[in-house]
Amino acid sequence: MSDLLGLVTYEHAHQPMFLPENFSSGKTYSETKATQIDEEISRVIEKAHERVRKILSEQRKVLDDLAHLLSQKEIVQGQELREMMSKSTPGMPSPSPVQTP
Repeated sequence: MSDLLGLVTYEHAHQPMFLPENFSSGKTYSETKATQIDEEISRVIEKAHERVRKILSEQRKVLDDLAHLLSQKEIVQGQELREMMSKSTPGMPSPSPVQTP
C-alpha cells in the first residue's frame, strides 16, 4: 500500500505444481509497473532508514548510557529502561508502576 501504487497486491502468478515454468503466463503486471514497485520499495526503505538514523541520533545519550549499564549489569529490566527513556525524552509520560497481582 502506497500513494504511488495504491491499494493493489502485486505478486507472482501461482502456477500448477506439475506444469513446466514456461507453461504459465508469468507476472501479472508490466515491466513499467515492476520498475515503479522497485522504486517505491527503495523510497520506503530509504525513508525508514532516515527515520531510524534521526531517532538514534536524538537518543544517542540514552544509547550510550544503556550500553554502559549493560556492560556492568548484563540485564536491564523494562522499568529501568523506561526510566532512562523518560529522563531523556521531554514530553514522554513517566513510567507507570508495575502492579503485581
